[in-house]
Amino acid sequence: MGKKIVCHCEDVEAHEIHSAIEQGFGDLETLRRYTGIGTGKCQGKCCLVQTLRILASLDPADPATQGERRGLTGDPRRIQLPTIRPPVLPLRIDDIVECEEDPS
Repeated sequence: MGKKIVCHCEDVEAHEIHSAIEQGFGDLETLRRYTGIGTGKCQGKCCLVQTLRILASLDPADPATQGERRGLTGDPRRIQLPTIRPPVLPLRIDDIVECEEDPS
């Protein structure tokens, strides 16, 4: 069986998400900080839904997933979305293009 990639930008696989949950990173914000999911170029537009599906499928009674301790019930309505922060200094697209064209 091949890889089941959840986040293509940061190359995070499903088994890494499950492993992080077993280690106690059972909410979306801490998963994001631990695995890097949702922090790539797409900023989570492509991977957060799949991560939410993994979290929603957790069995709260299973001690391996830490569901009860984290307050997860498998109910997507109880899962909090990550904190989204704007850039510290806004950039113009022209500035980004100039940086990519200038090899120095």
